[in-house]
Amino acid sequence: MLAAAIFGISTFYTQLFAQNNNPVVMEIGGRQIRQQEFMKDFRQSVGDNLVSKNASEAEKRAALEEYVELYANFQAKLRDAVSHGFDTTAALRNELARYRKDLAAPYLIDSAMLKKIMTEAYERNRYALHAAHVLVKVKPDASPEDTLAAYNRAMDLYRRVVAGENIYDLAIEEARRVDPAAQVQSNEGELNYFTSFDMVYPFENAAYALQPDEVSLPVRTRYGYHIIKLLHRSEFYGKVTLQHFWSRNHNGGNAVEMEYGRLKSGTSFEMIARQSDDASTAETGGYIYDATMQQLPQEYVTELSKLKVGEFSRPFHTRYGWHIVRLVKRDTLPSFERMEPYYRQRMARDPRGAASRKSFAASARLKYGIEDLTVTPVPAKKAAKKKGKKQEPVKMMASIDELAANLDNNVFLAKWKVSDSVFTDLRPLVKVPGKEYNMIDFANYVQRNQKSGPRMELEYYARQRFEDFLDSVTIAYADSQLEKEYPEFADLVDEYRRGLMIFNYNEQMIWVKAIKDSAGFADFYARESAKKNMDNPDDSIYFWRTRARVVVFEVSDSRCLDSEKAVKILQKAQKKDLSSSDMLDALIKKVDSKQCSVDNPVSYSVAVVEQTHQDLLSDDQWTPGVYAVHSGKGYRLLVVQSIIEPGLKGQMEARGYYLNAWQNEVEESLCKELRSKYRVKINHDVVDKIRF
Repeated sequence: MLAAAIFGISTFYTQLFAQNNNPVVMEIGGRQIRQQEFMKDFRQSVGDNLVSKNASEAEKRAALEEYVELYANFQAKLRDAVSHGFDTTAALRNELARYRKDLAAPYLIDSAMLKKIMTEAYERNRYALHAAHVLVKVKPDASPEDTLAAYNRAMDLYRRVVAGENIYDLAIEEARRVDPAAQVQSNEGELNYFTSFDMVYPFENAAYALQPDEVSLPVRTRYGYHIIKLLHRSEFYGKVTLQHFWSRNHNGGNAVEMEYGRLKSGTSFEMIARQSDDASTAETGGYIYDATMQQLPQEYVTELSKLKVGEFSRPFHTRYGWHIVRLVKRDTLPSFERMEPYYRQRMARDPRGAASRKSFAASARLKYGIEDLTVTPVPAKKAAKKKGKKQEPVKMMASIDELAANLDNNVFLAKWKVSDSVFTDLRPLVKVPGKEYNMIDFANYVQRNQKSGPRMELEYYARQRFEDFLDSVTIAYADSQLEKEYPEFADLVDEYRRGLMIFNYNEQMIWVKAIKDSAGFADFYARESAKKNMDNPDDSIYFWRTRARVVVFEVSDSRCLDSEKAVKILQKAQKKDLSSSDMLDALIKKVDSKQCSVDNPVSYSVAVVEQTHQDLLSDDQWTPGVYAVHSGKGYRLLVVQSIIEPGLKGQMEARGYYLNAWQNEVEESLCKELRSKYRVKINHDVVDKIRF
């Protein structure tokens, strides 16, 4: 009894000590918000920024006290939002699901493998490769016999390239072997320059492992076997701005050498470029702006990679003629940190990104005890060879054969339909904690995820999809455990949920409500507009300066209607106070149809322009009258009908300027009501003791 009493007293004082070190900052609707919870939100929103800026104690105190009031309003709104069902709307659930999916992605991959792959891509991005290849086509699901035949053919081509045969000739030979009627170019197999992510991953790996003039052994990709020859490796990233001189004369090497000599003697590149055969750049100094390596001839990339900014190349020859290039500006590879978001985005569409996801799934199956029940287990007792012992019978597990038997080629057109009734073997295929998945679950997965693509053996296709299904089930379970395993993840999701809820609450209870309350806004406008002063610069947006009402007539060709005659017509019309359309009719009647080849030579529009914010009228046109302004073949007629004196903008004219202040007033009124409704109490003595 004594021990129990001592334990009870100890527990009581432990809890009391914890509460004293984490006092209540405020109470809202009976809920206590303690200092740790409050300070966590405060630091994320304001506090950490103040600390990093070495703010003074007075600045910190002012920010803290302001945040206390905002936080109380926020929590009161949050309480009211729940009471109105804003936490259960379909819009909130859908938006939160999208956000959570993005937030969960980094937790559902093998981050170490992903970092390794991204670092590899970053290092490769320092260089661009120029290569050529010969492709021996073979399907991913080809039979062993066809695969071996393709490999042997590729090895033969590899030996011929290494022996010195022209790789382009061999690429043509292979293309014509596959399709004798194929139209091939002399540079068949040319790849030009490429860098990381431009090629499929196995091809990229093989190419970056080569040195110039080296040839790879056959490399298998989904297209077949490739023999790759690396022609050049250049330091080239991003875009370049350059100047170039180009002579189409293939026999004009001596003439280009003369131009090169002039450059070396100090003649500007702009002068040389004026003699270039590139008419599109000759007059502007030969400039080509922000060109990528894919947009330039491969020789340009090679030469530019050798130059520093401001340097020019020696003359070089291409299939287009003779050239000289000068490097004006080049992009440099940004830091890894800046490139990382780009790599993550590319990984989402690249097979190498799937590798980190697959690696994670394999680890997660071990971590959570997820079982692939299509795999035949090893007997628990391994005593078969021991004398006097019997082999434990192997238990046959579930099979996906029934799915393969019910697939057809519609699956490669994304048109296959599953029918649950065709499956009789409903033994579990995959087992996760608390749930099992059978053939129907797998078939439905295949139907949901089928895509148009090349045909393959249906058994092979079924096995590939089952591996995807197994990974999908595994990752889905791991995803369901994130909030339990990672408190920071749970906090971020909850923070976003609360933010969405408050946004929707503010939209409906404040912004939309304020817009719909026309009587309330009219009263607000009357009160606030009476306080505005035209002489106060801060109030200038609430007033009109001097304005003019102008009818603008456009005459496209002065041969249709003489401008002096048109001015007199409009002057008479203005004295008679004719409407704009009547003025137009009067002008059209005087159009000389014999001289005019335009169907509609006269058009008009009406504008009200403010003196300080317009370019229609010149300073001497701010009096009523008719003014002609000539432009090209035609002219413009400006009929200044009236000058409007400065004055206060009306309620609708200044609505945008007043609306934000009106919504703030509606919000202040709502927060005051909510504080009373939910009995908000702020413990200022606790706030006064907070230091950070």
